[in-house]
Amino acid sequence: MSGKPRLHWHFGIRLLHWLTVAALAAQIAIAFGPMRGPGMTMMNWLPLHMSIGVTILAIIVLRLFWRALTQAPARPTSRFLRFATTFFHIFLYVTIIAVLVTGWLGYRPMPFMPPARLFGTLPVPLAPSVGVLSARGFAFVHQKLAWIMLGLVGIHVLAAMGHLMLLRDGVMRSMVFGRPKTASRD
Repeated sequence: MSGKPRLHWHFGIRLLHWLTVAALAAQIAIAFGPMRGPGMTMMNWLPLHMSIGVTILAIIVLRLFWRALTQAPARPTSRFLRFATTFFHIFLYVTIIAVLVTGWLGYRPMPFMPPARLFGTLPVPLAPSVGVLSARGFAFVHQKLAWIMLGLVGIHVLAAMGHLMLLRDGVMRSMVFGRPKTASRD
């Protein structure tokens, strides 16, 4: 290592970020597409929806662990902007995890349904009954939190576009794939 500050996030962080984006896009497409179909259509798509949800949880946990061990790219930013960015990202992560957990707590198979299996193999453990809300109540909260998450994702995308087009400060470049650069001392 040359001692120059890193301008890109570590490759693993970037990969996990874009895997999260792809998995969340698939979840939204399934939830607002075929799962809204007539009759038992939702039940046919639910195992895939749950499988992707567990995958997102695994990616997020791995990403947070990796992030704890990785230094952020060097950026000359104000203390307020660093605080706001950190707060927003924590809020986004907490919301995504809340969507995943409430989805799991809201899943109760009907008596005639086979248990859900992750990608058709591993059985999904049933969530414990939580006295605060019924499964239907958790499913309702899951849906509302998904809308909040979509709003936060929209803000995140707008902020990324602002960094790319208005501020031109390299924040967006630090999350895309390409040849990593180090800061020059020109």
